[in-house]
Amino acid sequence: MYSIMQRSTIGGVEKLDIKNIIEIDRIRKILINHPDLLSMFEIMIIITNNRINQEKSVLKMEQEKNIEPDLSDHESDEEDI
Repeated sequence: MYSIMQRSTIGGVEKLDIKNIIEIDRIRKILINHPDLLSMFEIMIIITNNRINQEKSVLKMEQEKNIEPDLSDHESDEEDI
């Protein structure tokens, strides 16, 4: 039960190395005899994935352009009268 995890960097999003996935699997095997710790570890993995996915969506969001309308000054209004 692995999801594709990615790590956010300053320059963008970097795919998680296979070494890290193997390390997570090793930790799970060590914690199998400690259900409370294994449960906490799984929750930590879920939270981490959620945060990374939120960061990814923020990085992809398009920024709105702030276009201000041309405003007239009072002097030019008087010239039109």
